[in-house]
Amino acid sequence: MNILSGTITTNEEDYLNTTTIFGGVKRTILSKDFKGGHIQNIFGSTELDFTYADITGIVTLDISQAFGEITIAVPADWRVEADLVHFCSVVDEDRTYNNRGYNSSKVLLLKGVSVMAVIDVVSFV
Repeated sequence: MNILSGTITTNEEDYLNTTTIFGGVKRTILSKDFKGGHIQNIFGSTELDFTYADITGIVTLDISQAFGEITIAVPADWRVEADLVHFCSVVDEDRTYNNRGYNSSKVLLLKGVSVMAVIDVVSFV
């Protein structure tokens, strides 16, 4: 966040907004102070790579998804928690026990709605 002449501006790289309808989005997030964002995915595919990003505390991704797939790659020291309304959908964490940041203060919180869709959480080690 920058303060210039009494005006507060935010760094756009610290936020994510994607909308996919019958298509695909692939993004690598490099922000060292990622703050969260929104994902809208209808009959689409969204791939997000946070491997080189960093967060502080709890960061929320707001998800609205129907008939799609979201793959989220996170660093091994992040914890991922899902607080989603599901209808015929699944959140699959494909990380091994040793690669899950269970004691980490870095939490990526997935909130929103997922209808007949898949969310995969992976780590690239």
